[in-house]
Amino acid sequence: MTRLASPVARVLCGATILVVQGCGEPSGTPDASSSDTDTAATSTSTGSSGEASGQVPTEGATTGEDGSGGSGSHGQDSNSSSTGAIDPPPPGCGNGTVEPGEACDDGNDDEFDGCLADCTEVPAIDVPPLEWKYVPVPGTQCMNGDTAGFGISLNPDSKNVMIYLEGGGACFNDVCDFSAFNIPFIPPPDGIFNRANPGNPVADWSMIYVPYCTGDIHGGDKDTMLGGQVRHFRGYTNITKYLQQWVPTFADAENVLLTGISAGGFGAGLNAVQVADAFGPGPQMIVIDDSGPPVGNQVIPPCLQQTFRAVWGLDQTILAECGGDCSDPDDFATGVLAHTLKKHPDIRFGLFSNTADTIIRAFMSFGWGNGEHDNCGGVPLIVPADVYEDGLLSLRADYEDTAATYYIGQTQVLYNFGQGHTVLRSPTFWTTAVDGVQVSEWVGQVIAGEVTHVGP
Repeated sequence: MTRLASPVARVLCGATILVVQGCGEPSGTPDASSSDTDTAATSTSTGSSGEASGQVPTEGATTGEDGSGGSGSHGQDSNSSSTGAIDPPPPGCGNGTVEPGEACDDGNDDEFDGCLADCTEVPAIDVPPLEWKYVPVPGTQCMNGDTAGFGISLNPDSKNVMIYLEGGGACFNDVCDFSAFNIPFIPPPDGIFNRANPGNPVADWSMIYVPYCTGDIHGGDKDTMLGGQVRHFRGYTNITKYLQQWVPTFADAENVLLTGISAGGFGAGLNAVQVADAFGPGPQMIVIDDSGPPVGNQVIPPCLQQTFRAVWGLDQTILAECGGDCSDPDDFATGVLAHTLKKHPDIRFGLFSNTADTIIRAFMSFGWGNGEHDNCGGVPLIVPADVYEDGLLSLRADYEDTAATYYIGQTQVLYNFGQGHTVLRSPTFWTTAVDGVQVSEWVGQVIAGEVTHVGP
């Protein structure tokens, strides 16, 4: 079904460092959503900026006009006239015809065209141009059960949109700092959000900011018992709900940039396929991952990836989408990237990272108990810098012709020997330069489709 360009005029069918704790395997107790629980073994947590904050960061049946339950399709009525003619099917939501009491009815052929499966229209995003406004979205959840949402700054004169996922660590054990995932929306002041800087390649784009309140690197869909309470990990399914508003709002988009820092960088990679699928073949899709590298399990050990899957329900989200391309579910980060570039080969992908990033190395330390790889039962020790750098260089080599990279190496004295973390939303977006190439310039190159590699 053709998506209509204006959500306001839409009539559809006539009518979006560090305190280290011990780690171990999840307890294996069942999911809280099925009357039982999972217990995780490890945790990280930061504030909305992605920096450390005391711990390691890192549609049902509907109703027809007669009040009867409707469904996506209707069988023939069993009553016939004496001539043998079949009576028409009873009216109801999902039959492709707008009837009394329905705002729209598209036959449920497209989840993201602005007409929901209950035959109501998605609310139009009505905000003043170039001003930030927070939009809560019914049906979404933060980890504590609150309704989630997004901030948006619309430029009606632009056909380009940036979707930014905030960072802030990860929550996967009883000692997680749950308060770190209940931070109010604050319009970001600088970096890639700075509209006044002429060097910003997205200065005149519409911008969407997704706060981080789920603690699951924007990838989960599961209720899990942690810290004596049920925690709602809904990062992935929240994005799905947001897309129901974003896609019809930007139906004529020419470029869609999905990006984020730290946990939001991981989230950008994990959500790339569902965002690209929702927007369809019209716009150019671009993904820029800042400091959430999809490195292999030689860096993110299998036991830690198992913990993430068990606590956040990744088997029901990203791994279900990935299918056979993620043949090793305990190496899902690299599998998801391969799947993304296979399913959407025209995606423009860029990765920024410091090669000795202390925050991400500490995050992954929970799979390095006592300094041993794939030991989630010992005292977490930070991933060796050379192992982390090797993982980044291997990732670059695997996708040299299809994914751009910008690495700050361990020889860069000016940048604390490559131990920093994130760049997109801070003033360093304008001051960071390696080999004469500024980060802001490199971002522009990725958007333009250039596959360039900066740094070691």
